[in-house]
Amino acid sequence: MSLDSIDDRLESIVREHCSELESDSSIGPDDNLADLGLNSVGTIGILVAVEQTYDISLSDEDLSFKTFESIRSLWTTILKYQA
Repeated sequence: MSLDSIDDRLESIVREHCSELESDSSIGPDDNLADLGLNSVGTIGILVAVEQTYDISLSDEDLSFKTFESIRSLWTTILKYQA
């Protein structure tokens, strides 16, 4: 998988945890997730869902605001673990 082909499963996970993102709204790979309603509880939800969906375990260094800033930053992190 490449950064150019962000997995639809990741977008679904993000949509589920961003409270201000409506189901029919578009979301870009670089849209700020905090601006779309992602809070600390949602971040934990995304973390758990990503780890389960992609069968990975994020390291402490990847548990940062930068990782959860956008779909692109999440996808970049996921790709590190699938290499």
